[in-house]
Amino acid sequence: MSGDIDESAQAIERKYGIAVEYETGDAAIPELWRNPPANGTAEPMTKANLCRYLPVLAHELDKYPADVIRQNLATVYLLNSLGFFGVQYGGTSLDHSIYLTGGNTVEGYDDSYFATLFHHEMSSIFFRNYDFPTEEWNSVNPGRHVYAKSDRQILQAITDGEDDGGDESLYSEGFLSKYGYSTLENDFNLYAEMAFTHPRQLRQLAEKYPRIRKKSELLRKFYTGISRDFHLDY
Repeated sequence: MSGDIDESAQAIERKYGIAVEYETGDAAIPELWRNPPANGTAEPMTKANLCRYLPVLAHELDKYPADVIRQNLATVYLLNSLGFFGVQYGGTSLDHSIYLTGGNTVEGYDDSYFATLFHHEMSSIFFRNYDFPTEEWNSVNPGRHVYAKSDRQILQAITDGEDDGGDESLYSEGFLSKYGYSTLENDFNLYAEMAFTHPRQLRQLAEKYPRIRKKSELLRKFYTGISRDFHLDY
């Protein structure tokens, strides 16, 4: 099993020039995040789950131009758990690194979950590294909507939006779930993950809801502005 894991990770590393780290726990977290008040913690992913998720990671990476990955991503950390401020995180990103967690299928961690998480965090790196159309995106939202600003408001908005799907009222306002209410970046993350993992669903929503259509168009413009080799199938 260990040999297969190493070979799968090395194949990804050779193709994209990135590091795939899967044997580190707390050491994966920068010291600043390990200290109070964040008190970051992490556990390495189990071998059984590494065997499941490494092929998923390779498949999802193939949806990106290789040169874009090389320019923007340095390290992928594969973890069993990740926590900050006493809250468990599915994943996060810092600079040119992303941190992804994955558990057992019986716990709800299926391949779709992991794929979605990867695109979510990858989109955050792009959000930081490129000129995102913030004003245009904000102009699509209802006039009364204001994203959360303080760390406390953001954390509360994220908590309120966990495991929450969309509904007619959210869709009509241009949001895919309550989680998207929290920050503009999180709103964009949801669109990015759906574009790469459930493009048909995003296309159907865009056909029905004008605000979702406008944000989908902005997302496509943003990604093709990064590279013309992006092919978003929605």
